[in-house]
Amino acid sequence: MKSLGTGNLVLTFRQLFATCALLVASSVAYGSSEDDYKKGLAAYDAGDLVGAMVPLKQAADEGHAGAQALYGTILDSAELDDQAVLYLRKSADQQNSEGQYGLAKMFMTGEGVTADFGEANKLMRAAAAQGHRSAIITLGLAYIAGDARFEASDKTSPEARDFILKAGEFGELTAVEAVARAYREGAFGIAPDSAKAKEWDEKLAKIRGAQRKKGDRR
Repeated sequence: MKSLGTGNLVLTFRQLFATCALLVASSVAYGSSEDDYKKGLAAYDAGDLVGAMVPLKQAADEGHAGAQALYGTILDSAELDDQAVLYLRKSADQQNSEGQYGLAKMFMTGEGVTADFGEANKLMRAAAAQGHRSAIITLGLAYIAGDARFEASDKTSPEARDFILKAGEFGELTAVEAVARAYREGAFGIAPDSAKAKEWDEKLAKIRGAQRKKGDRR
């Protein structure tokens, strides 16, 4: 998701949030919650926060899980943590993977809630079980690091192998490096395989090359 920064931008966002609340409370007419969500999502993807916030809040307050997740994520980026947790929790309670992932991060960092690694782990795994890309990558990296907060200390378990491989397949650099190394030397429950090692080394080289080109264009 996009980062909104701090300082004056956060202050501006707080003013926008207050305006959105007033407009929705005034019964501004919109379409269905799904239509409002799509409208808000399109505006958000286009970088138009002003155009996104009112329809997203409208849909979120009507119970749309996707809108609750996105609206909560934006609030989190703007450091409006209490409100972010409120909407992310509503979304997670509807088993929305984006809401589960966002709320997991809040529990991990202790923003807007008391830090609770157990709850963070439960929510992150629930999101990953639904195929949430960032949740899978988070758990893959946790196993690479042996992060006990995510119950990822056993680097040789079948689960470790699966999450690390999936994170690598998504193109996450650290995971690709780990998989390539594992196929060369054996690690993470992955047996050495020279052909696979070559395949992952080539994948790693492509990712690094793309990153260098992106850096050169800046």
